[in-house]
This record gives sequence, C-alpha cells and structure tokens, in this order.
Amino acid sequence: MSVSRTLVIVLPLLASCAAQPLPPGLPQSALGLPDHFSLSGAEAPPQLWWRSFHDPQMDALVQQALTGSPDLRAALWRLEQAAAVARGARAGLWPQLTGGLEHTEQRRSEDSDFDFSGGENEGGSWSGRLAASYEVDLWGRVRFAARAAEAARLASEESLQAAALSLASEVATTWLQLREQWGQRDLLRQQLDTNRKTLRVLELRFGGGISAAADVLQQRQLVEQSQQELTETEFNIEVLRVQLATLVGTTPGHFGSMVEPVIGLPALPKLPDTGVPAQLLLRRPDVMEAQRNLLEGHYLARQAWAERLPVISLSALYSGGGPSISDITRDWLLTLTAAAEGVISDGARLSSEQRRQEALEQERWALLENTVLNALSEVERALIQEQAVRERLDFLQERARLSDLIVQRQRRAYSRGTVDFLNVLTATNEQQALERQLLSAQRELIENRVVLYRALSGGLPGENLPTPQPVELEIYRQGGT
Repeated sequence: MSVSRTLVIVLPLLASCAAQPLPPGLPQSALGLPDHFSLSGAEAPPQLWWRSFHDPQMDALVQQALTGSPDLRAALWRLEQAAAVARGARAGLWPQLTGGLEHTEQRRSEDSDFDFSGGENEGGSWSGRLAASYEVDLWGRVRFAARAAEAARLASEESLQAAALSLASEVATTWLQLREQWGQRDLLRQQLDTNRKTLRVLELRFGGGISAAADVLQQRQLVEQSQQELTETEFNIEVLRVQLATLVGTTPGHFGSMVEPVIGLPALPKLPDTGVPAQLLLRRPDVMEAQRNLLEGHYLARQAWAERLPVISLSALYSGGGPSISDITRDWLLTLTAAAEGVISDGARLSSEQRRQEALEQERWALLENTVLNALSEVERALIQEQAVRERLDFLQERARLSDLIVQRQRRAYSRGTVDFLNVLTATNEQQALERQLLSAQRELIENRVVLYRALSGGLPGENLPTPQPVELEIYRQGGT
C-alpha cells in the first residue's frame, strides 16, 4: 500500500481525537502487521515487570531510580513545558480582554515659562478603556495550532513513559550483571584456592624429586591467571556499583548502604504471553509517541495551510473619561470593528512553509513505520535470543560434565605417570573456564527476559513516576550575577 493511501486511512483516525487519547490502534493493513509472534507463553506480562524476578533489592533499586533519576526528572519537566505550551495554544480560542485606567494632572505657571513652583492647578482628568478582540477561526488556524500543541503534550507523556521503562530496564540489567560478577568472584575464589592447593602438592612432589620444575611453573602460571581474573572481577564490581549509583540518582558513597552482595542469580520467570502485535502497538510508549508526533505534524500542516488565508477578527473598544473617575461610566464611547486582513504577496514564504510542514508530516509517518518495525523486531529478537541462549546452556552444561570427567581421568593418569602435567593443566583450565561461561550464560538468559519484558511493556502507573518538585535556584542565580 502506498504512503499516500495509508495516510488517507490513518490520519482521519488520528485527527478525530484532537485533544483526546488516540482511537484504538492503527489498521493492521496499513502497517502490514503479522497475526502473531513466533513464540508465546500463557501469562500476561505484569505492568511492574521487574517484580517477576522476586528480587527485593532489584525492586528497591528500580523504584529509587524512577523517583530519583535526574534524567527522568528532566523528562518530567519537558512534559510540564509541553503542557504549558498546550494551555497557551488553547488561549487563542477565547477572546482577549485588556483594560486601562489613567489619571492626568495639569498645572499652569503664573510668572516665567520655567517656574512651576507657584502654578495654579488646572484640574485633573480620568480616562479608562476596555478592549476586547477575537479572531473568528473560520479556517481553523487557531484550532489546528491548539490541537498540534495538545498532540505534542501527549507525545511528551509517552516520551516520559518510554524513558521510565528504559531506565527500569537498564537498572535491572546492571543489577543482574552485578549479581553475576559477585557470583564470578565467589567462583574465582574457589578456583584460586583449588589451584593453590594443587601448587602446594606439586611443590612437595618437586622437593621429593617426583615432579618436574616445569610442572610447578605451569601451575604457578595458572594461579597467577586466576588471581588476575579475580582482580579484574573486583574492578568490574566497582564499575557496576558506580553505574548503578548514577542510574538511581545518588553518589557511589551513598550507594554502598543500599545493596548487599548476593551470590547467585534470580530464578527465570515463565515466558510471558506476547499477545497480538496490533495490541502491542497500543501499549508501547515509543509507538504511541510516534503516533502523536504524526498527529502533531498533521495539524501543523493544516495550520500552515490556514495561515495563507485572510484573518477575520472582531474587536470592541469601550472608552470614557472626565474630571471625575465616575465620569468613565457616564461619558463613554463604544467602538465596534470587524476586519479582514490577509497577505497579498510574501514571496512564497507561506506556501513554502506549508510545503515544509507537509514534508514533515510525511517524515513523521516514515518514523512511525520505523518505530513499529523496531517494536516488532525487538520482541522477535528477544524470543529468538532466548531460544539460542537455552541451546547454548544445554551445550555448556554437557561440556562442563564431560570436562569434570576429563579432569578426573587426567589427574589419575598423571599420578600414575602415564601423561604429562600439561594435560592436567589444560583440562583444569578448560573446566574452570566452562564454569564461568555457564554463569555468564545463565545471567544472559535472565537479562534477555528483561529485554523481552521491556519490549512488551506499556506505560507505568503514575505513582511509580516522579512528581514535579521545583528546586530552589536562587543560590545559582546569585552565583551567576
């Protein structure tokens, strides 16, 4: 279906809502949506999806981030700006009323032209005026501007929701990585202890003339390798702690008291019901934001068309005055005016602006299509990735089982003198690497579930989002003057 025909189908649906939420969805034929996803579970994904992992510390960190993140507060204040612009745009639908009151004193000099000290009072006068003006929105210029501003406000709401979901996903992902690194540290400590024990045995055998010096040196190298990896893991833990502190809106020093090390990973929740793709697009804030951006572009194009037509306005001026303030209501004049004003020639400025807005509308339609495709792709990629990681875990578990058997046999063979110690060293190194890979793959599987929840998620309840709390900026203003 061509873009022009698609716009004919979609825009009437969008335009019909004006300041209301968008009507239920875009037609599947307009965007070529599939009927279903490749894989689905049975349970509906929860709105607060991070609670599915039953991890109290993850829950606390996400909640802290949603209320304390400066980046999210900035998005909230952008929404406040959009709301103020929308209120200002709606003001053009009402008449504008202004008024004024003046008092004038007059004195005349008795002597010189410049000596006013002994002048006589010539009296004073009062004057007042009340003016009202109203644009007859015959072509919809003001109305389209108000609807465009309201669509921008609705888009800002969805932008805030999208930012909140991204933040929650990033916090959950970083927390899972930190838990994995704690597990890797515990595993490496065990491996280092095992390697040191083996080294001590080899040193004793070397002292008794049973083992060769090369065997001792090779084992020392493995100990140093384990120590190096343990040190790198310690640094990784510190980096992730700093990253989490930034995400939740605090400093690394204060973050230390917020979490406690946990060994192991949370259990993987059941696969959620992925639902129908068309329903997904009604939930995802980024898709809804793109829809409302398209709606804004539609109204801006209509406004640009109306700007080229004459402006019809009505005005009324009430004025009066006299020596006394009460004369304003007795001696008055009422002037009524109806006017029409339009541009005769502007060098094609208004028509060029109209074409620009129409091109912007087409661009936003393309961005909406791209957002929809990305949304569908995120869900499908998460489903495929989960199957791939599950397969990899099965292979790793079997390889780890075989590796344990190989290490046992190589150690027995070395004790009988039938194989070189390098065989034992290689098997041990492979065994320990597989143990660490298994833990990483388990974390990757759970982290992928976070990605899937994020791809399927709709907006968050208002009580989980920050509220506007103005900061006293006087101290900063004083510092800047």
